[in-house]
Amino acid sequence: MTADELMTRKLSWSKASDPEHPFRTQVEGHTLTIRLNDFPEEPMYSLLIDGDAVSDFDDWPKVWSRPG
Repeated sequence: MTADELMTRKLSWSKASDPEHPFRTQVEGHTLTIRLNDFPEEPMYSLLIDGDAVSDFDDWPKVWSRPG
């Protein structure tokens, strides 16, 4: 499972209680987390797999759903 595969995979995210890491989901036994960064100095989001940052991005992937 690579970051590129995850960015194009349909994922359903849940709200988390940590405001710096507001979304998480489980995929193939791994915990995926979204981190909010210091935008605009940094990319808006980082994707973490089991706590390790694997990708930075600004635009939420269209195939991902997040809670309202």
